[in-house]
Amino acid sequence: MEADFLRLILLLLGIVVVLGVYFWERHKRINARVHAIRRGQMADEEADEEVAAREHAVPRGPAKTALKLESEEAVIEQELSQLGEIVGKKSDAGLEPVEQMPLFFPDEDLAGTADTGEPMIIQINLVAQPGRAFSGRDILEAAAEAGLEPGDMSIFHRPGEARGKRKAAPLYSMASMVEPGAFPLDDMDGFSTPGLVLFLQLPGPKDGLALFNDMLAAAEKLAGRLGGELQDATHSTLTRQALEHQREEIVEYQRRLKLASRK
Repeated sequence: MEADFLRLILLLLGIVVVLGVYFWERHKRINARVHAIRRGQMADEEADEEVAAREHAVPRGPAKTALKLESEEAVIEQELSQLGEIVGKKSDAGLEPVEQMPLFFPDEDLAGTADTGEPMIIQINLVAQPGRAFSGRDILEAAAEAGLEPGDMSIFHRPGEARGKRKAAPLYSMASMVEPGAFPLDDMDGFSTPGLVLFLQLPGPKDGLALFNDMLAAAEKLAGRLGGELQDATHSTLTRQALEHQREEIVEYQRRLKLASRK
């Protein structure tokens, strides 16, 4: 009977142990789930806090610089807008525009026509033979024979007639065909160029046809002294037909200029 009682006790103890192990494992699983839920909630709260911190925190480094630049640009745009309004009010008040002083003073009879239309540029090229160039020394001598003098902008000019103390406008000018067109006037011995460009602008100090014929005569003298070929602005050979066409354009330009000056 005692043996049966012992077996019963062992059975009960076994049941208790099994139940204990069951409830312990269940308790661990429940705690693990609770901790996982809490960790998820804490992670969500931390993420929300980081977002809020980024929204309200003062930016640093490049972000701070970008915001500062945007703020400064806004201020500058506002100031420019205000300045534009002020300038507009001043211009409406009748301020007179400032006139730019010309480099040369044209003759009085043509000064009033300078703003009546676009200026006309007439060009004659003197190009050296293929494989050859004009030397600086030869250019100096040929220019002097053609009535051209070195002057402003380091190019040659045909001087006009001076009136009083005013500097006369040149009748026409001559530059090197190689950009920027200037000559090393202090060291012409070591200079050479494949071509020369003679040009004039209308309206000028004299009648357009007279100026063109004068420049053509100088170009022919240069060609006779230096050699080479005379060409028009498109680098086509300067034929008699091309010269007549150029003269017709000058006459038509001066006619339109006179009509514009009468309006």
